[in-house]
Amino acid sequence: MSTRLSADQTDDVVLMQRVAERDGDALRALYDRYGRVCLAICVRILRDRNEAEQLLLDVFTELWERCDRYDASRGAPITYLITLSRSRAIDRVRARKSTPATSLDSIPAILTPSDNRESPLDQTMLGERRAIVLRALHQLDDNQRKAVELAFYDGLSHSEIAEKLNKPLGTIKTHIRQGLIRLRDQLRSQWEGAQRAT
Repeated sequence: MSTRLSADQTDDVVLMQRVAERDGDALRALYDRYGRVCLAICVRILRDRNEAEQLLLDVFTELWERCDRYDASRGAPITYLITLSRSRAIDRVRARKSTPATSLDSIPAILTPSDNRESPLDQTMLGERRAIVLRALHQLDDNQRKAVELAFYDGLSHSEIAEKLNKPLGTIKTHIRQGLIRLRDQLRSQWEGAQRAT
């Protein structure tokens, strides 16, 4: 399935290409754009801001050192950075054993102002994207939402989620699969609706 990239995403792909050419300004630009989003994911999973900040530096160091791993045909740079941040955070949690989960609704407290020089427009767009994702999540039924949150935000395996929610493994897999399908459809329709409104 081919994915069409927006103008912003195309610009991000150009920045990734410049990173591959060892352009430090391009790496800084990506950090300024997406550092806060990646940090929020790291804090959400690790539940320790200091450790999350260190991990964020590790993620962007890995991006710099292994920029050849990014494949534009597989998705936008923001998707790659979020996946990389989430994977590395989950690796750390598994290395030190997981801690009790918290609700997705705790994310706003994580997005505190930082010294990144984001424009008011960037902050507004980030807030709008977050609102679109939260609206889509709240369209899922409770079982699907909880299973998706535990899988994505807490990095639990399907069997760990089944044990935590005291449900059969097959049921959990179904909740996650159906939840992700509904989430994808909700995000697509909400995103297209937002673009038509502009």
